[in-house]
Amino acid sequence: MKRLVTTFLAGGVLALASGPSLTAQWTSGRPDGHAPIGVMADHMHEKGELMLSYRYMYMYMEGSRDGTTAIADDEIIRGGGPYGYVATPYKMSMQMHMLGAMYAINDRVTLMGMVPYLDNSMDHLTNVTVFPTSSSGIGDIKLSGMIRLAGWDTQSLHAQVGLSFPTGSINQRDVTPPSTPNTTQLPYPMQFGSGTWDAITALTYLGQLPTWSWGAQASGLWRTGTNDNGYRLGHRFGATAWSAVRFNDYLSGSLRILGERVGNITGADSTLANPMGVPASQFVPTADPNLRAGTTGSVGLGVNFFVPRGSLASFRLAAEAMLPVYQNLDGPQLESDWTLTFGLQYTAIH
Repeated sequence: MKRLVTTFLAGGVLALASGPSLTAQWTSGRPDGHAPIGVMADHMHEKGELMLSYRYMYMYMEGSRDGTTAIADDEIIRGGGPYGYVATPYKMSMQMHMLGAMYAINDRVTLMGMVPYLDNSMDHLTNVTVFPTSSSGIGDIKLSGMIRLAGWDTQSLHAQVGLSFPTGSINQRDVTPPSTPNTTQLPYPMQFGSGTWDAITALTYLGQLPTWSWGAQASGLWRTGTNDNGYRLGHRFGATAWSAVRFNDYLSGSLRILGERVGNITGADSTLANPMGVPASQFVPTADPNLRAGTTGSVGLGVNFFVPRGSLASFRLAAEAMLPVYQNLDGPQLESDWTLTFGLQYTAIH
């Protein structure tokens, strides 16, 4: 880590010391011409360009937290601590496969669409047993437009406005010990969609020097209305900034910071039930709509590999690892341990 940070600082100093060697115009045709792969809607295209992409994200969560304090599982389960739940999740993995496409109708407007497929697995603990739950399916499809607001020298500013469609299921079910042999409605983290039409907004700033680039983005996902099960997910806000060093025409490395805030759920899922007669929100923390909010901060390291010429020109491979450095959760709630994102992108001109 120390060596990588030193490399980034050295690259920035060399770029600034180069004085008038600013490139004539910001360009995506270099390895650091895209943000780290975990950032969405980070760049725009020139008229007629089409970009196709595939992303794979894996998030791992283990252990629970209330506020900034880690909590042992036996403190959450009834009889072991102050919370008094019958069951608690102790680990979860979330996988997402996302297909994306971007097309520039002109130099000022780029359209973007994303289709995610999710695969979730959550393991639970009670005083007497351990049991898993799982779910998989298509999530909420997102369509948006990016509008170039300004561009000067090697810097640019653009906005994103879009809509998230309620295509993801909010009725995923699985068998649990109390429901055996029948299935039961799974709690909020195991569902794939919001069930509502949601607004997407973002503002992105980018800058470049010959061997160094940087960027920042503020984003929001604004939930609207109430879904068919009687609740609305919390709004989501994010702010991220990154810097990248261009090692050569093919390879760059990035360092990123990310802060996110997620609100609690409004209302409650009317289909959540527990055959044991205990209210669902008292059976397991993930069924409590008041325990979904949190503020987190993470640091990420990434690499971008770009093919500038030849038969594979305009192909990109990218990877990024994110590690949380701060988590303040309305808990008990599962905390994040790490997230890995991989991506493949290809740009063509029509």
